Amino acid sequence: MEFRYEENRGNVTEQDASRERIRQILDRMDDLNRTYCGLTVSDNLYIQCAGSYEEMIVEIRVPHPDGFRHYAIGQISKPGGEVVETFNAETTELLFHSFTQTQDVPSEFVKRDMTDEFKKA
Repeated sequence: MEFRYEENRGNVTEQDASRERIRQILDRMDDLNRTYCGLTVSDNLYIQCAGSYEEMIVEIRVPHPDGFRHYAIGQISKPGGEVVETFNAETTELLFHSFTQTQDVPSEFVKRDMTDEFKKA
């Protein structure tokens, strides 16, 4: 699995990064020089995040008969029941780890389909 991230405004790629290495990069993310990272299996199968270690968005793309589905990941907050789509580095690492094991996110998270935003002509 390919692990990509930004370091000092340049792109870095590593193969088969360990869980610890992914967490190390997530913990160093900021809004200036380290703004994103992702794990890629193929063009239609990956997880990515953007933001800072305190607050980042996470998206997943999975194969589908129509090509792919692209989702924003969220979690239902308690109390209130609203969906929150930002996570800290710890939760994002859990999502990335789940992806390495199942190529999906845990069932307690929700997915908002945003495929149409990527398939517009």
